[in-house]
Amino acid sequence: MSLAATGTAVGAEAGDLLVISRSEVEEMLTPAKVIKRCEEVFAWVGAGEVEQVNPVNLYVHDRLGPEPPYGHGAIQAFPAMIRPLERAAVKWLSSFRKNPLRGLPAISALDLLTDTATGMPLALLDGTSVTNMRTGGHAAVGAKFLARPDSATLAIIGCGNEGRTHLACLADLFDLREVLAFDVQAEALRRFLDYSTEVVGVDATAVRSVEEAAARADIICVVTTSPAPVLFERWVPEGAHVCAATGFRDVEFVCATSFEKWVVGYYGRDLAWIEGEEVGRIGGVLPEQLSRGDIHADIAGEILPGLKPGRENEVERTIMTHMGMASLDAGVASLAYDLAVEAGAGQRVRVF
Repeated sequence: MSLAATGTAVGAEAGDLLVISRSEVEEMLTPAKVIKRCEEVFAWVGAGEVEQVNPVNLYVHDRLGPEPPYGHGAIQAFPAMIRPLERAAVKWLSSFRKNPLRGLPAISALDLLTDTATGMPLALLDGTSVTNMRTGGHAAVGAKFLARPDSATLAIIGCGNEGRTHLACLADLFDLREVLAFDVQAEALRRFLDYSTEVVGVDATAVRSVEEAAARADIICVVTTSPAPVLFERWVPEGAHVCAATGFRDVEFVCATSFEKWVVGYYGRDLAWIEGEEVGRIGGVLPEQLSRGDIHADIAGEILPGLKPGRENEVERTIMTHMGMASLDAGVASLAYDLAVEAGAGQRVRVF
């Protein structure tokens, strides 16, 4: 079987890698395509068509100890194989929360994509842009089932890269009329306001506090690097949905039990930080604060197949947490590769 017959770039040979830059990934991955791929991945996971390993965590610092000057460093590997795509990938990610203080990104990642029909490597992509888009994408999948269909006001708490991708993806699903934005960094806030108005086409307003943003919003996205809660349960109004990108690190954990529904992405991934080996290290939950019994459903195995409902009325408060899983990165990286091949983008490098 030729490499071209398995979805490899036409003209490529064994040992070729297509290197795809951040700007190319961001240009090709539209919100609609990413949301569709994220929903497909959740469905494939629920149907048992994915092989994946929860992140392999290399803790540079003891996350239970005092925080170092640039944050608790962690380096992680996210491997997954998606059988319907005949692709596998591994994301190699590092995270230092305060890296921007030394002029470096808080999160950086690379994705290595492989063709499972031949075992040959296909591409090396900027994984940070893939991560940003799939995080907004999987939040949008959750909101599709949990937010009110008429949601028109979106609050973004934390206006960095993932704040922008949450906005882009949710604007693709909902008829947004207003965006409320809050960030402690004035420059990040300014860039976000410009992006919302000029790129997404929705008027955005800076608000003075998280409490003000939450009180006025139908959907609240909390996308910060804060190690402590910035959104509290008492601020969330009736009928609102919360997208919690980092679990209960920056959202008060009592939202899980006080709201009518707490939904996770996939039990096989999320229970690790709720009651498993990552408790206290990832996701902000301490031992015995929460358990599987507090969860209404997961997206992959229960809500998508119709085994449990999403939102059932206009007044219930809902929240989705999902720490991200390797298959989402693999699925969206595979999508970016296919789009790059179609567009003739990327730079081919002979590795062996």
